[in-house]
Amino acid sequence: MSRIHRLDPVVANQIAAGEVVERPASVVKELVENSLDAAASSIEVVIGAELKTLEVRDTGMGMDADDLALCVERHTTSKLTRIEDLDESVTLGFRGEALAAIASVSELTIASRASGASVGHRLVVAFGQRGTLEPLPMGEGTRVRVARIFEKHPARLKSLKSSPAEFGAIQLVVQALAIGRPDVRFQLVYGGRLVLETPGRGQALGALAAVFGRELAERLLPIDYVTERGAHLRGYVAPADVGRANRHGQGLYINGRWVLNWRLRTAVEEAFRPILPERRFPYFWLWVDLPPAEVDPNVHPTKAEVRVAREEALRAILFRVVRDTLAQQSPVRRWEPEAPSPMERPAAETRALQTFLFEKAGEEAREPEPHGAWGWEALKPLGQWHAKYILAQGPGGLYLIDQHAAHERVYFEHFQKLGEAVTTSQPLLFSVAETLSATEWAAWQAHEAQLRALGFEVDSLGGTTVAVRAVPQAFRDMDSHQGLLRVVLQLLSGEEAVSGSEHPVSWAEAAHYAMAACKAAIKANRPLSMVEMQELLNQLSRTEDPRGCPHGRPTMIVLTLEEVDRRFGRRG
Repeated sequence: MSRIHRLDPVVANQIAAGEVVERPASVVKELVENSLDAAASSIEVVIGAELKTLEVRDTGMGMDADDLALCVERHTTSKLTRIEDLDESVTLGFRGEALAAIASVSELTIASRASGASVGHRLVVAFGQRGTLEPLPMGEGTRVRVARIFEKHPARLKSLKSSPAEFGAIQLVVQALAIGRPDVRFQLVYGGRLVLETPGRGQALGALAAVFGRELAERLLPIDYVTERGAHLRGYVAPADVGRANRHGQGLYINGRWVLNWRLRTAVEEAFRPILPERRFPYFWLWVDLPPAEVDPNVHPTKAEVRVAREEALRAILFRVVRDTLAQQSPVRRWEPEAPSPMERPAAETRALQTFLFEKAGEEAREPEPHGAWGWEALKPLGQWHAKYILAQGPGGLYLIDQHAAHERVYFEHFQKLGEAVTTSQPLLFSVAETLSATEWAAWQAHEAQLRALGFEVDSLGGTTVAVRAVPQAFRDMDSHQGLLRVVLQLLSGEEAVSGSEHPVSWAEAAHYAMAACKAAIKANRPLSMVEMQELLNQLSRTEDPRGCPHGRPTMIVLTLEEVDRRFGRRG
């Protein structure tokens, strides 16, 4: 007797639901994305008290009786007809699994009236059991109501968090989708109370103001950049002095789809690193428009992650455009006496692997043309403080420049441009044995020649164990070289992407240049003459990014005249 049999459709749908329907927020996401694909101009999300019910109402094109009967079946969709359509898909949904999966773990009621039809229809599917299709007088559009979610799946029900926490997740989803589509009017109602409403007039700033407040929206810096290959990057970033303790103030949209690509997101965060305090995250909302054939959204059941062609080049563009925008419109961290001093980042040599400079990644990674001078060439030194800081007068106020960090930046870019030979090898007195993971081993196999050229000498000892016999000279003074190779391989293989340490850098060259710059730069407690201070400021003003040293510390802070006047009780 055969042991293999075909799964019952209800069981198959419930297995699919485990991938698509993780929590109530994922139900809301799927339903709202269906409404957006239906060209809705207005979407209302109504959440019942204690999350007993979820309802999404839209003014989209609606469905007739035949479509309504089919839409709750698995793998039924209006988005695709041929396999080739996957390469050109611009819709948010296309798998045809969402409604069937939701209906298998809840009581789903869907009512819809197609545009131009005289009457609508309603269908109820309770935990996979279909009811009878009934006519229903209603306006054009679609209403989907979900009740008793996970009632017959106690393990899944127990895994849910408290009602406020689950609603918080729903709120984040609705906010992200509303910002992504400012042309659609969104309403979010919870327990009979209106929580969120966006104007739906097509202006992203209007949607951002509705979600995060007008004060933040008025401070946002616009971005609009087109690459030579036709990719379009637009959106907004907040100035570097505005941050929050989590990433809830971020949005990345590729071809209109809200995505959670950590590699691209960390590229943007790296542009903020020299000027944003530790444990703070930047605000940004960026839309990237690419040819559909260069985007593959079919890599995740919920389509939250996408695969992008030439991702390295796109990461470089994101970094450079955001960095330029911040430098031109929000150049220096302001001095805030009431706030705690920004914590300096550790300067350990392994941290140099996480330096923020990007390698040039083909034509698309070319530096955008600057819109204006940095404005720091006008800095005039007034003196030196504790043989450590330079006090200078400039257009924005009084500047305090860390002479070592500033000189590090100058040397770093000097080494980078001239290609100084700082990648020589330093043999170890005692070799270091490392047992690599499968991913690390694959990365070593793929990059063995490059690692050797950069100064690593690594021999195989059998299995996935290797012996590190030499390291790049820049790391010769480390107390211990145990784990250094693994850190490098993890960066190369992308294992650190979620923690934010993996990003599109020319990691090896940047690390060596940073170490060489640190050793060559003038140190603290070194007296400087006025001529030397002026020359250092002149050199700093000519660098690509004067705001921070290669290790992420700021080179300067500014005390504005307005702040001084305020503290002395003057009005101007």
